[in-house]
Amino acid sequence: MNKVLGFFQSRKVWMRPFDFYTALLLFVAGLYSIINDTWPESVGNDVTEAFIVIVSLYLMTAAAVIMASLLCKRASKPVFSLMGELYGWMFVAAASLATSLMYIGSAISHTPDSWWLWGILLTVWAGMTIASAIRSFDLFLVYRSLKP
Repeated sequence: MNKVLGFFQSRKVWMRPFDFYTALLLFVAGLYSIINDTWPESVGNDVTEAFIVIVSLYLMTAAAVIMASLLCKRASKPVFSLMGELYGWMFVAAASLATSLMYIGSAISHTPDSWWLWGILLTVWAGMTIASAIRSFDLFLVYRSLKP
């Protein structure tokens, strides 16, 4: 019983479950955008659709790195635990920014079918950009505060 409790206490995922949950949702969103070609929107342009697939793969990779760093044992892999999460959130910020710019570009090139849906999705991706950039900067400050 003590080994089981020690396992769960040594993992950071149980200290910050919303980080893991967010990373899991981002992974699923990236996977779903590859599987369903009409989500987040059907653009009809081969170059834009290829760009969406690349950003989705990038988002899935960043989310997988975050989940792996949250699941690893901090005591035995402290560098991977901190740096994996730091760079993972930084990469999520980059992918979210790219997605936000795609939404802005789609509104410039053609009128969205629903401005409400477009506005909500742009707000979500812009918010994810800001939140993940703040999280990455916070982890950078933790890294800078560590003394060798």
